[in-house]
Amino acid sequence: MPFLRLALFLALLFAGLLGSLVFSLPFPGSRDARLSRLRMALCRSGCRIVGLKVRLEGAPPAKAALLVGNHISWTDILALGSVAPVFFVARHDLVDWPGVGALARLHGTLFLERGRRRQIPQVNRAIANRLAKGGLVALFPEATTGDGTRLLKFHAAHFAAARDLLRASLHLSDVRIAPFALGYTRRHGLPLGRFARSDVAWYGETTLFPHLLQLLRDGGVECRVVFGPAMTFRRDSERKAVAAAARALVKVEFDAMVAGKTRVPLPAGGV
Repeated sequence: MPFLRLALFLALLFAGLLGSLVFSLPFPGSRDARLSRLRMALCRSGCRIVGLKVRLEGAPPAKAALLVGNHISWTDILALGSVAPVFFVARHDLVDWPGVGALARLHGTLFLERGRRRQIPQVNRAIANRLAKGGLVALFPEATTGDGTRLLKFHAAHFAAARDLLRASLHLSDVRIAPFALGYTRRHGLPLGRFARSDVAWYGETTLFPHLLQLLRDGGVECRVVFGPAMTFRRDSERKAVAAAARALVKVEFDAMVAGKTRVPLPAGGV
């Protein structure tokens, strides 16, 4: 059974590449709109194949916002991409993943090499450009994946993209920052404990293919994605303060997920 689902997953990847190439051709209408619809459809299909049920609580902004939240697994991309037409910031080695790298490039993923701090201003300008065109850009400020039970530090480097946008767009008074909390909470209807959450997470030295096979074999995982009211990054905002405030908002909901509690709405914020 997992190998049948693996075949379906690989077929989806191939179809996604082919469809993305076709949708990138200069047909009448908006190329970005075509690719955005396709991207969401691919993510939703990917969720179904790997047995991931996404439960959305709250609503992501309709356009022009920096989405910031915690990071647990590569499946976060499928979950978040299934509920909003987002662009992602990803580590550069994703480019070398067979098929996935090419698909990510076609869909406007922004890549950053770890340890190459000199690239950060360039990536931030690219993020600001996406936002200026009304795009949603998803950022995982932990800069790595966690074990699904604790929230790591939020790094502030890419929050500077909001400042770059304000400097380039004098008509704007602020940029929306949309915190979200993401967690894998149930499998086949039963709550996941600490060790079971770690099995679902993709972190540390865990390699991709065995993790994918295990997910295809076991399936039945529920992923909660919770959005609260957006924060505002103003001209006088300080990126480290905004990153800390965003983390505090995410932590409220994430800790509730880990504890198995019902939803605690994220409060509105502005720094």
